[in-house]
Amino acid sequence: MKIVHRFHLATLLIVLMVGAVYAQSSTFDQLAALYTYDKSTPLELEQKDVNVRNGIKIYWLSFTVTKGNRANGILVVPQGDNKRRPGIIWMHSGGPFFWFSDALLMAQAGAISLIVSPNFGSPDLPAAQYRDAMIGAVISIRRAIDILESRSDVDPGWIGYVGHSFGALMGAVAAAVDKRFKAAVFEVGLQGMSYHLRKSPVGWAAGHRNRLGSELESYLKVISPVDAINYVGHLSPTSLLFQSARLDPGVSEQDSLEFYNAASDPKQLKWYDATHEVTDIEAISDRARFLAKELKLSSIDPILRKKTGLN
Repeated sequence: MKIVHRFHLATLLIVLMVGAVYAQSSTFDQLAALYTYDKSTPLELEQKDVNVRNGIKIYWLSFTVTKGNRANGILVVPQGDNKRRPGIIWMHSGGPFFWFSDALLMAQAGAISLIVSPNFGSPDLPAAQYRDAMIGAVISIRRAIDILESRSDVDPGWIGYVGHSFGALMGAVAAAVDKRFKAAVFEVGLQGMSYHLRKSPVGWAAGHRNRLGSELESYLKVISPVDAINYVGHLSPTSLLFQSARLDPGVSEQDSLEFYNAASDPKQLKWYDATHEVTDIEAISDRARFLAKELKLSSIDPILRKKTGLN
């Protein structure tokens, strides 16, 4: 038993040593290859009518990401003329309904939205499986672009992205390896999941650190190739808005700044007196104005004034 145990331990150490240097030694093109997928794989799109709200149609979607793996989403489509419209893809760490109000807001300005809810995975999984789940989340974003591009009412030259937390990290990767995004918003993002698990004080991350114990660093090395910091410098020419929260208990100001500073231009950073769930009306308004400007939508200000009751 001791001999077998030592053999497995030695093998594990070799694998981890290889993984430890993979992200650092790999070129961007090699990292980008992790997210290659077969575009000819049928989307097998299932679409179900949910509701019509003030002339905006809402659908529940299910689609194939890769063979044997599917994702769900919410499609928000403004009604009216038959012109081609800008599209926006959204991903939120709390699930698709967290972006629902924002998608309805942008629909009033003329955008078609697809809110993606992939299988996020969890650090409860073995490291390689968690890494692969994150890779799948990135591919699900790319497949969402395919869905929008397949629609006759979407202009593929004007597609934006908005991601919160985990969605910001996966979106940074997706926008770096897939140049179809005109603009992107990253809300309360940081350098990557390995950084978050290593040092975030929130209970979720601390619990995983305690569970992993002495295996923590080896686990983080395996998932580090998917860290957003490896990709955020390759986002040009996509226009970027970073939205960070000064009272975020899990993403420090330093983490936010390092994520932003590593990014390519053009970019801008805005801060809010908010926690990790950024519900500040200023943040919502800034994001809406940025998307409207970058995606050539109708002016959002009259819509915001009507919603807030301000003249």
